[in-house]
Amino acid sequence: MTQFLLFTLYAPLASWGDIAVGETRGSWDRPSRSAVLGLLAAGLGIVREDQAAHDALDAGYGVAVRLDAAGAPLVDYHTAQTVGASAAKKARPRTRAQLLACGDPETILSRRTHRTDALATVAVWARGGEVTPRWPLEMLAEALRRPAFVLYAGRKANAFGAPLHPAVLAADTLVGAFAQRPPGVAPLDARRIVGQEGWSPEVSFDAVREADGFTSGFATVFRRDVRRDVPVHRGRWHFTERVVEVGVLPPAIPAGDAS
Repeated sequence: MTQFLLFTLYAPLASWGDIAVGETRGSWDRPSRSAVLGLLAAGLGIVREDQAAHDALDAGYGVAVRLDAAGAPLVDYHTAQTVGASAAKKARPRTRAQLLACGDPETILSRRTHRTDALATVAVWARGGEVTPRWPLEMLAEALRRPAFVLYAGRKANAFGAPLHPAVLAADTLVGAFAQRPPGVAPLDARRIVGQEGWSPEVSFDAVREADGFTSGFATVFRRDVRRDVPVHRGRWHFTERVVEVGVLPPAIPAGDAS
């Protein structure tokens, strides 16, 4: 049996990041690995400059995300005042006030995508092998219950709409771990946060290593995605790519239908 930390992420508005191109700021339909590790870091009180602690989180833990409800996309037309890049580079301002004072003001336009009523369940496990995870899963769970810094769904304006309810449980597989955590954010109106009708939930997960001591439990991998969501350097906002395996959970058997 392997220990897993499971918690629920629900937000009226969420933005889970994507590759930013020009004026467009997209959002994946589920939390990225960097978003999950960022939540754990915020709960633990790790500041952005503590790169060693961020590296320990990245190296020590695997992440899986069950997409319970992708939510509907909402595009925000966004304007912001700034100055030319050359002026900012010369002045190297430390505050926004200094930035706006170092050159002629310009207005930049962008479109930012959010997800409305998005719901996901996250599983985190300690990696096996040469790297010893720095924090026990129970400590990570307590950090999410009583976070040192405010937790938010991708952007500071996006507050969570329900408690995360972190819990550590034991299971033989990822499928078994998620089976112990049915989707739900009571007492919210479940009609607003339902998955796509006729489809079983997808789980996006880091490849399970032999040293982790368990198997994913999926009969087959439905597909493999490439995501640029591995945090290389938080201070410089650098990320690199990883291969994400995606499996589909078996359909739940309604109560009374089991033979």
